[in-house]
Amino acid sequence: MNYYLAILPVTLLVSYSQLIVKWRTQAGAGESADSLLGRLLAFLKDPILMSAYAAALLASFVWLFVVARLPLAVAFPIYIGSTFLLVLLGSFLILGETVSLIKIIAALLILAGILLGVSADA
Repeated sequence: MNYYLAILPVTLLVSYSQLIVKWRTQAGAGESADSLLGRLLAFLKDPILMSAYAAALLASFVWLFVVARLPLAVAFPIYIGSTFLLVLLGSFLILGETVSLIKIIAALLILAGILLGVSADA
């Protein structure tokens, strides 16, 4: 099995989690509560927001599998870089956030770094 592919579920789950948390808080989840505790309880009652936290928890378990089989100095940059790329794309497509030319250039540089990192380790 190619252990690099095992990074993909971690990236997808963490990206999902980040996008959902932003979407739900942007939509006003928990804002009707008066206190910090009330907001936290409102967040806990939001099933969509809880799915984001469940995805992050599942990602951490999959990550244990990944780091047991790949050098951390290889796996972590691939995970972080690919997560950044997915969140950037998702924030544009799902949340309607703007993507500037600088962000596109940065994303291309990150992608180039990921490809170089994987090919150097192969």
